[in-house]
Amino acid sequence: MSEHATLSREELDYIRQLFSAQLIGKPLPIPAFKVDGGPLANALLARLGLHAQLSLEAQLEHCRMSFPLHLVEDELHGLQLEMGAPSIFEEGAVLRPWRLTLKKPLALRAANGKASTMRVLELAPGSLLLQTSDGHPPPELFDLWLALPGAESMPIHGQLIRRTDSDQAAYYLQLQHREHAERIRQFLFEQYRERNPQLQATG
Repeated sequence: MSEHATLSREELDYIRQLFSAQLIGKPLPIPAFKVDGGPLANALLARLGLHAQLSLEAQLEHCRMSFPLHLVEDELHGLQLEMGAPSIFEEGAVLRPWRLTLKKPLALRAANGKASTMRVLELAPGSLLLQTSDGHPPPELFDLWLALPGAESMPIHGQLIRRTDSDQAAYYLQLQHREHAERIRQFLFEQYRERNPQLQATG
């Protein structure tokens, strides 16, 4: 295998379409690409898929994106490569996850669906910035539900990192299910595309 992986025309076209203005605000399709590198290369990829995390890295101006890749074997023992929503990182003195500042804060909810006094101001894959609306200082821990626009609520657990103001605090975000993390990454990527029109395809 060569030192640098080469993407097929189909894969390159899909990445260009990710930034298409026509896809803004719509759920991302899960692309699947057939892998046919011959018996030896396919066997190596299959072993890597079982024992390693595969990803496609993209450098875009001041950000780096890492698309998770999953190998799936079909009924004919052929390999399909599926690409998930990316993790986005801001480059600088320290590489850190890109944070979305919400245009309208999202209220966290109790299990019964009632809005709590805690509002999400910023969201990242593994953290969030909250503000309380009842005059009380943010708690050390919380267990509430996050409802992203157009999606079902998901249970989240927050652990205090630091208080940034009398009514604001940053929290580590813990999720119960892997698909919840995927949903947050997809939401963040959709918002990133919407807020960076210079990266959208025009054709």
